[in-house]
Amino acid sequence: MFLFVEFNKWKKIDIQGPLTVEQLKNKFESDYKIEVSMITYGTSTVYTSFGKDSKARLPMTVNEAIEAVTKKPVPKWRTILPIGISGNTADGIDCMLPDVRYHI
Repeated sequence: MFLFVEFNKWKKIDIQGPLTVEQLKNKFESDYKIEVSMITYGTSTVYTSFGKDSKARLPMTVNEAIEAVTKKPVPKWRTILPIGISGNTADGIDCMLPDVRYHI
């Protein structure tokens, strides 16, 4: 439970793009009151709080950052990207949010 929001394993969070990686990170930090430590797309890490390369991707759109990390274009037919977000609560407890559906 984050910020009095209860999640179950069927819950999804829908986010409407386009957003930069930094805007996406800030949205989760303000809406769910967590410190985002990682943003993933499949097995690829788009952002980590401790990664030097990750910080260079903050001004990129989410699509651009995914393409930079995977070295493949996002398919044109794709309208939703599955993204994983994890971080820490204000108490320092690790948390992983439900699956995020990022609408391109």
